[in-house]
Amino acid sequence: MKVVLLPGLDGTGILFKPLTDALSKDIDTMVISYPPDLNMSYRELVEFVMGQLPKEEFILVGESFSGPIAYQIALLKPKTIKSVIFVATFLENPRRYFLNLSRLLPKNFILTMPIPDFIVRYFILGSAVDRQVINLYKQTIKKRSPSVLSFRLNEISKLSASKEPCDLRAIYIQATNDLLVPGSCVEVFKKVFKRLNVFRVRGSHFILQTNPIACAEIIENEIRFITGQSTISMVCHDCKGL
Repeated sequence: MKVVLLPGLDGTGILFKPLTDALSKDIDTMVISYPPDLNMSYRELVEFVMGQLPKEEFILVGESFSGPIAYQIALLKPKTIKSVIFVATFLENPRRYFLNLSRLLPKNFILTMPIPDFIVRYFILGSAVDRQVINLYKQTIKKRSPSVLSFRLNEISKLSASKEPCDLRAIYIQATNDLLVPGSCVEVFKKVFKRLNVFRVRGSHFILQTNPIACAEIIENEIRFITGQSTISMVCHDCKGL
């Protein structure tokens, strides 16, 4: 069973390394990175991803910015998609006032400013994060285009709450200490997906990076259930201790 990973706002996929390192070696992962210098709308990114999906059966993982993309693909129901996993994400504008303000700021005002380690540690990645993850985060910053990031923030700001229901198997991984995506965002997913299992995992918004082992366990259990290796689907609505 292949696991297809759609990245967060940076679009590089570099930040998936802690998760792919934590997953069992026999799990085949595919990271779809977005064009770094093109301003692509959510609709265009859906088409871009659809053109790269594998022909064999797969689970789709949409992190943060990519949640709406994973949702649209779930609605299209490619023949080989078996399940969709949403991670610290949203289907509507999660921070309306902040994102509306970001549209008014010069593109280089915030997006090119160097971020001190203490801000990365305490406000973005979490106080318990190790140096390796901080360095990985800074690596993605160097590769990002301020213009493209500004465009993507604008795309997020235009998201609306009206959503079409979907009957595909779905999981939502919610970070317990997410300062970027409010916990209330999961309520839209509960309305949209008839078969949604919600997991609360200890960590920051970058939960795949700060608690990759817990997230890998959730993904691996889903694979075992779908492939018939397990007859019981993991149900854990509060995984803080993982």
